[in-house]
Amino acid sequence: MPSPKEFIAMLASASPEERAELSALLYPVSTTKKTTTKVAEERPPVDLSSRPEMPEDPELDENFCHGRVYKSFKSDESAAAEFRAAEEAAGRPVPASEKSFYMPGFGTKIYIGTQCSKKASSGQTLCSDCCNHKSEYEAAGSKGHGTGKKAWYGVIGEAPPADAHFCGSSWAQKKYDTEFGLSPSASRSSGSKKAPKEPKEVPASQGKEVKAIIPPKPTAPKPAKKAPAAAAVVPPAAEKKPVQVIADDLTLNPVLDCFINSEGVCFYADLDETTLEPIPDMSRIIGSIPKGMDPEEATEKDFKKAEE
Repeated sequence: MPSPKEFIAMLASASPEERAELSALLYPVSTTKKTTTKVAEERPPVDLSSRPEMPEDPELDENFCHGRVYKSFKSDESAAAEFRAAEEAAGRPVPASEKSFYMPGFGTKIYIGTQCSKKASSGQTLCSDCCNHKSEYEAAGSKGHGTGKKAWYGVIGEAPPADAHFCGSSWAQKKYDTEFGLSPSASRSSGSKKAPKEPKEVPASQGKEVKAIIPPKPTAPKPAKKAPAAAAVVPPAAEKKPVQVIADDLTLNPVLDCFINSEGVCFYADLDETTLEPIPDMSRIIGSIPKGMDPEEATEKDFKKAEE
């Protein structure tokens, strides 16, 4: 070991980089306190006394399908009007695309369930649609409550699947305990789009340098660029045609649980796993209703199933 005088002499002759390394070894910077402070600032305390109680399932009606579905705004239009007005007053306007009730004030939407309004199949407690959803769920190994197809949310009176975004599930309880006081994801996505960032001003000196480096745009090669366009029209492009593209005039019918266009063609209603909103599957035509009929007013008696 060097003596104190020798150590001081060595330190005096050390380069700035060597001194910095030695200082870092002797006095390591602690980030624990800063991190703790930052986390506390990100999530201010909220008043949990204003957190709404998680509603339970309605009483089971044995005359209808026992499956659990979203409680739609159409099922209670007066309550829907009050719900939208309250959310708008709180700065969380409900987008027009939203069709179902959810608990307000949570970072991720917790939907409210109700009983399926369809008649059960003969000898069954579920309708044909809910039977199919349950089969898909079970075939997928009970993961994702539907694996991108129509999801299964259990039956009224029993707990929903653990990961279902419905009141009463384990997933919902976790969000209920940790995310109250945050705006719903729908409100964040339905707001006005962020304005594009304004380009930074480039100093005049830098602008001149860029102009000096970038060569002038070529004019002669332009005719050659048209050749790839002709070559692009090849058979592989025609292979993508099986997906039928219909005019963008679809209406969601909550009774038939499908999307209907102005010609009366009914398309399968899929589910967006991110937003939990129904989306049309344009590749699956499941039936039709009389042409000219209001898509929102169609019921099961108007629906004609497509031939397989």
